[in-house]
Amino acid sequence: MKKTYIFDLDGTLVDSMPTGVGIVLGFLKEKGISYPDDIVETLTPLGYKGVAEYFAKHFALDCTAESIFQRFQEQVAYAYGNTIPLKTAVRETLVRLRGQDYGLNVLTASPRLITELCLKRHGVFELFDNVWSIEDFGMTKADPRIYLQVAEKLGTIPEDCVMVDDNVNVLKTAKKMGMQTVGVYEEMTKDAWVEMQRTADIAVYDFSNI
Repeated sequence: MKKTYIFDLDGTLVDSMPTGVGIVLGFLKEKGISYPDDIVETLTPLGYKGVAEYFAKHFALDCTAESIFQRFQEQVAYAYGNTIPLKTAVRETLVRLRGQDYGLNVLTASPRLITELCLKRHGVFELFDNVWSIEDFGMTKADPRIYLQVAEKLGTIPEDCVMVDDNVNVLKTAKKMGMQTVGVYEEMTKDAWVEMQRTADIAVYDFSNI
């Protein structure tokens, strides 16, 4: 059976990490809140709604998770719709894989609307069989069950799926559930690259090596 690819969006298909990290960490800096060095790895699988809930729960803030999420939504909508680029060799690789009859899917922590907006702007939306947000599953990418549900929706088993992501914790969880894994280098989380190389079945600097 041909493998079915499941791609992350942020930091994997599109170069949005500097924008996203700037938005969420900028909020903490504005509030004068200190945070651990590895917070980006913790926050990435959660999505903007999950990050807002994490902030409201773990930091002493004068606002609600709902208001934080609303602020994030307003800030990211413009960037995804206008400025965030694809990462190196993404378009060419997707076209090649589609031509070889591989299944192509997206599973992202970002909201569905901005995900679709971004992929359509770059002319690659139609290459995918499915574009899913964690909103569609009611759980984050840190939850092992999501990978079983994705495989079930695809009518296959985890062992025939390849998770492509820039977050080492996501790949650890997907691999634990039986999926094959491809780790993609991301400058914003470069400190985890050595661990990524040890964790993923394949670790690549860009899509030209997939």
